Amino acid sequence: MPDLDRLLDDFAARFARGEQPDPREYLDQAGQEADELRELIDSYLVAAPPPPPDEEAVALMEAWIAGEPPLLELRRRRGRRRDAVVDAIVGALGIDPAKRARVVGHYHRLESGLLDLRRVDRRVLAAIAGAIGATVEELAIWAAPPRRSVAADAYLRAAPEADMAAPAARAFLAPPPEPDEVDRLFGIEG
Repeated sequence: MPDLDRLLDDFAARFARGEQPDPREYLDQAGQEADELRELIDSYLVAAPPPPPDEEAVALMEAWIAGEPPLLELRRRRGRRRDAVVDAIVGALGIDPAKRARVVGHYHRLESGLLDLRRVDRRVLAAIAGAIGATVEELAIWAAPPRRSVAADAYLRAAPEADMAAPAARAFLAPPPEPDEVDRLFGIEG
C-alpha cells in the first residue's frame, strides 16, 4: 500500500524548490489510491504559493507572448549557435553528412515553430537538448505550437493559372521528394 503522505510530501518539497514535478508520476505510484492523492495534490496546489519564476522562464514566456519561438530564445539564451546544434543532431544520430543541409532546414523549421515538436523523434530532441544544455522536458515545455507560414498561405491562395513558366513556380508545384530518414526523424511523413 503506497504511503500517500510520503508521496505528497515529496511532491510538495520539489514544488517548493521551484521544480516542476509531474503529478502523473506520483499518481502512478499511488496505484488504486490515485484519486485520493489527486485530491491531496490539487488541494496543496490551490493553497501553496507559487515559487518565484526564474529569469530564464520569464524571458522565454515573454518571447512566447511576443510571438517569438521559445526554442530559438532558449538556444540563444544558452549561448549556442545553430550550427553546433545541427552538428550535434547529425553526429548523435549518425546522419550522413551529405544530408546536413536537410537537417539545417528541418531544424530551422522546428526552431521557428513550423514543425510540431511532438512528432519529432525523441533521439533528435535528446541531441538538441544536449547541445543547448537543456533537458528534453524543457524543450517540450517551451515548444511553440506549430504554425503555418505566411508564405505557405500566400501560395495556397495563388491562382491556378499563375505563370507556370517561372522556375520558382515549377519548383513549388513539383512533387516533393520521397521522405527520407531525416524527414522521419523530424516528424515529416510526406
